[in-house]
Amino acid sequence: MKRIAISKISRVRFWDSLNVLRAGILGANDGIISVSGIVLGAAGADMNNTTLFFSGLAGMIAGACSMAGGEYISVSAQRDVQRQKLAQQQSETKLDEETSYTLIKAIDVLNPLHASISSFCAFICGAVIPLMAISLSTDRWRIINTVAAMIVALTLNAVISSLHSNVSTTRTILRNICVGVLTTILTYAIGTLFGVATAG
Repeated sequence: MKRIAISKISRVRFWDSLNVLRAGILGANDGIISVSGIVLGAAGADMNNTTLFFSGLAGMIAGACSMAGGEYISVSAQRDVQRQKLAQQQSETKLDEETSYTLIKAIDVLNPLHASISSFCAFICGAVIPLMAISLSTDRWRIINTVAAMIVALTLNAVISSLHSNVSTTRTILRNICVGVLTTILTYAIGTLFGVATAG
């Protein structure tokens, strides 16, 4: 009885916290990089700040919904597999001790809604940084300010993601920044080509 009670309490306290943390870190990273790429691509095409803001805002909303939906579908698939294994384990149970063990393992079943919400909120939080950086900057400084804000945000996210792991923080930071910089270089170059072609 005590173990069953612990199981119920544990579900309320989100025993799938690692999965929620993973979804949040990925969501924030994607938000930072995706919206940075969108607004810098638009800046490369020489669009005004109003257009940049609404382009970034649309990208933020679409990206957050996409991330949340993707997490929900992905984690739901994992949960289905876990439930199948759990049902199989319960059907093969013979001893009371084994039954208790199975009930405790039930708290490990992932909740796709938790990961989905975490990813959605984290994406928004990450996306707001480059969106505000480029929207509030003057034309002269908007690209530099946005890239700087992106690098700082990716660095902070990398530090947070490596706090509870044995992975090198420096390596994680460099990896995050490299992906972000390469993305923005590509989108800015495409935006610049598009702007030149339109002007011509």
